[in-house]
Amino acid sequence: MAKETEEQKAKKYVNWLHELHKEAGYLWLNEEACESYRKKALALTDLPNDVGARRQLRIELQNKYGLQEIEAINILNGRNVADYLLKYHRIENKIPTVKIRLSKDIEEEEDDGWN
Repeated sequence: MAKETEEQKAKKYVNWLHELHKEAGYLWLNEEACESYRKKALALTDLPNDVGARRQLRIELQNKYGLQEIEAINILNGRNVADYLLKYHRIENKIPTVKIRLSKDIEEEEDDGWN
């Protein structure tokens, strides 16, 4: 049997992530949800600490959309939102990410004077 290519591995992985998300019953993250939760977070007085009502809001966001804790915290703080939207868009639409450059290619590059 032929060795699995990087593209095949990436496609297999994104399909697996998609199925996990779907089977858990999570909603797909979108811009409106991020904006809504950000507005709710701004209305709270315990900014930027993850305590009290803000912590409950973060947990709700995680449980509803299947986010990691740091992702939910950052969304509430308005940080890296575009990155998370892209991540979950790629998973929802089964768009794999593939390593563009392998480490051996980096070693073989000529010195461009930036060192």
